[in-house]
Amino acid sequence: MQQKAAERDREIVEEFEYLLEKSQQLFSGLGDLPEIGSKYWMPHFQRTFEVYTKLWRFQNQHRLLLEKPEHYGLKRWEVGEIASKIGQLYYRYYLRTSDTNNLLEAFVFYDAIRERNYFKGEEEVKNSALMIKKLRYYARFIVVCLQMNNQGMMMQLLEEVKSLIEVYAVTFNPVDKMEWSLVVKEMSIFMQAVCSPVPTDESTHASLPISYRLLPRRRPKIEREGLKLRLQEAVIVGNRPTQIKFSELTLDMYFMLQMLERERDLAHIGAKDGSSIKEAAAKDSAAANDDATVAAPAPVAEATASLSGVAAAAPTDTAAAGTADTSGAPSINHTAADSESINGEKKADTVPALPATVPVEAEKEKEKEKEKEKDKSDVPATGEKDVDREKFLRRANPHKYVLYQPHISQVQVYLANAFREISEQGCVLLYLSSDGSAVSTDAATGANTAAGSATTAAAATAAAGGGGVGGGSTDAPSQQPPAVLRGFTGGISTSRRNIGDIKDRKTEQLIHTLHPADLLPYTRKPFFLIVESESSAAYKNMPNLFNQPLLCLLSPTAYPMPTSSSSGSIYTFFLHSPVVAFSIVSHITAMSREKWGELRSLFEQLEDRVLELLAQHVVDINVRKFLFDEFLRQIIARHVVCCVVLRLHVSFSRPENLPQASPDRFKKVVETEELVQKVRYIVSFCDVDELYNMGSEYRDIQATSSPRSTSLAGSPPQPLSVLTTSNNAADTVLPTEAPTTMTTNSSAVTTAALAGPAPSTIHDTNPH
Repeated sequence: MQQKAAERDREIVEEFEYLLEKSQQLFSGLGDLPEIGSKYWMPHFQRTFEVYTKLWRFQNQHRLLLEKPEHYGLKRWEVGEIASKIGQLYYRYYLRTSDTNNLLEAFVFYDAIRERNYFKGEEEVKNSALMIKKLRYYARFIVVCLQMNNQGMMMQLLEEVKSLIEVYAVTFNPVDKMEWSLVVKEMSIFMQAVCSPVPTDESTHASLPISYRLLPRRRPKIEREGLKLRLQEAVIVGNRPTQIKFSELTLDMYFMLQMLERERDLAHIGAKDGSSIKEAAAKDSAAANDDATVAAPAPVAEATASLSGVAAAAPTDTAAAGTADTSGAPSINHTAADSESINGEKKADTVPALPATVPVEAEKEKEKEKEKEKDKSDVPATGEKDVDREKFLRRANPHKYVLYQPHISQVQVYLANAFREISEQGCVLLYLSSDGSAVSTDAATGANTAAGSATTAAAATAAAGGGGVGGGSTDAPSQQPPAVLRGFTGGISTSRRNIGDIKDRKTEQLIHTLHPADLLPYTRKPFFLIVESESSAAYKNMPNLFNQPLLCLLSPTAYPMPTSSSSGSIYTFFLHSPVVAFSIVSHITAMSREKWGELRSLFEQLEDRVLELLAQHVVDINVRKFLFDEFLRQIIARHVVCCVVLRLHVSFSRPENLPQASPDRFKKVVETEELVQKVRYIVSFCDVDELYNMGSEYRDIQATSSPRSTSLAGSPPQPLSVLTTSNNAADTVLPTEAPTTMTTNSSAVTTAALAGPAPSTIHDTNPH
């Protein structure tokens, strides 16, 4: 009898070791998954969730035996490691699919670890590896809170991690203590940059509540004509080396990511301590128990992917998970909390339960066998209807790729994949945020007529819109490179090299520039372009060669106010939160909470009225179709609001100070007297009349197709800025070796204040 019991105990230990090893193999394989093509990575995620489900349930059932030193000697922190990887799965899946439900699950895991003090104990002062795990956990938790806009929790975590780093430095005197200090400094700078534009409460001096995601509220209905257009894919490109960033996310990219996600009703609106997040999670989760399962998100359980944090998001898992880490650094993985009910009831510490999640339904044996055969190749069987992919396309939020300082080839690859993934009624959004060196294209305006074919002639026309922007050389057309003669005459540069130091400057610029003509192949399907750059006018008048919905929203090419692009771009601020952008240009830094609530309500009413006017006055069906999608029509409405506000602002007196649209179908709406009066009412409400034109006349500032750029009103013209990266490894600053406490094979995180083009990450694919 005793021998049988011993044999049974040995089998339990062996089974646990097998499941643990298998789970580690699958988890490590997540970092090797392709960054594009959902049908390739979805099966692997499903298998990983299934194995972790078995592992978690098994260790829960046999915890007492496994904890005995004579059998396995399972430690508390080892159980936490298992749970942490489950949390990382949720975060990675959020990045892949943009489903904020999975982001919420990741938050629940991290918060439970913090409440349980999972990595806290006597061991952490003796074991540097355990201290490193705790530091990495804090960094990941902060990123999740950042994605959820939970400022209160972010600040608490930042103070805690600062103290932890001090203990780490004093106790172990590690070689990477300075790098960890830089990580914390970068976190602090980014958080301050995110929070500072929002006015503070006059009484408490705390940031006033604001939500950047799409809010679930009633909006004016727009009658649909034909198929309903839906934003399904978004490619977010950021290349402002001087802009404040955290990991591979600049401020502009972060704001755009937030804008392309839906707000949960009770998730975290106004939450400062995370309490409302926990309540929302508790409502969405099943009660935790000893047999709690690791719940794969519903789409994973169904072998589908419908879900954030990117292109949050957007580490390698950022990249793979919706955000592309163009530097090659692996993505950030988030640790999860150990087994504990999130409804306040704690289980016995010996057999904790996972934070409540939606349990995985038992699959039929036949379906399991079929899935195993399918997973062998990681490719769905040919000839089968791709139901999973169809469900993937019907998710609530658009899928996002987030590219930081990409090469032109990377932009093309991700655009091509986004183009391939969308359905018949789908739309691709491309957001470009950049600066760089000047482009000389004046002479190319005349040279465009030399284009040989109808397509290249149209491309030339597109580029000509940006040709006059730079105000560059006046060489004769015959002296221009062949590419210029065929319309490749300006746009967003994709070179990290300092083009000013290169001998053949013109050729180098042409090669590493994302010209308007480069985007023409993607206009075969609905295409929505947003450009935040001093060279945005280069993308004006892009031809609609295929008679598909096409719209380009272009930022001002110059700002009259002495603003710093390092703190975020004004036009992007307007698109992501008009009330915050209005506060910035109106120098509003403090306000009572009641007045702030009224101001937000006024801007919501203004947006709603803009939508009603757009529905009445926009008759171009190719532009009108964009109004059918909630995200796109909100962006268009905020573009109009931005135009009205800036046209009234006394400092924005030049054409280059105003945003543009191509084709411009919104002029009549922008000039509507009703909108002008509404904005003037808001101005009076905030007592900032001196900054705006409050007279009876409304200035008619016509933005020309090729304005010269100025940085300050009255100052000499400045060269246009464009985005730059390089394919020459010798000219690229290689990332330094990452701190072992934080990353594996990735660059060390540096502060935004430090110079240097090397991308920074805090991502890893190896949780150990």
